[in-house]
Amino acid sequence: MRLTRVRVILVAALMALAGPTTAAVLVAGPASASSSQVVVVNCGHGQVRPAQYDIGCMASQEYLAQLRWTSWRSVAFGGGILKVNNCTPSCAQGTYIKYPVLTVLWRARPWPHHAGGRYFSRLTIIFTGKRPAHVPVTQTVALPG
Repeated sequence: MRLTRVRVILVAALMALAGPTTAAVLVAGPASASSSQVVVVNCGHGQVRPAQYDIGCMASQEYLAQLRWTSWRSVAFGGGILKVNNCTPSCAQGTYIKYPVLTVLWRARPWPHHAGGRYFSRLTIIFTGKRPAHVPVTQTVALPG
């Protein structure tokens, strides 16, 4: 029941962002058995269901941690904590502020230079509680391949 509720919330959030095309992708069934796993490219390395994701490959700034994935198909759903360095008094001496989030990896594309491989090209973060000042409840970023 909980998984269905989370999936409905994520579908609604993405529909608001990207319209009915995204909804069609989200409700699609599982990938065929013959297809390979879609990866998320994390600092040049393809990963499946990572526990941590380094946004922009600069761990000194912000990253996703404690990730738990409820689904990993043509779209991946999960949740965790976004850790953001406040860089006070400097980034080297800063404190990480934690924000609870839901995560969606989507828009699978062919992974360049990896025959037959596919990677998620979009990450949507949905804040479920407090969030950084001037940041919308939902953010979508393009991911490198």
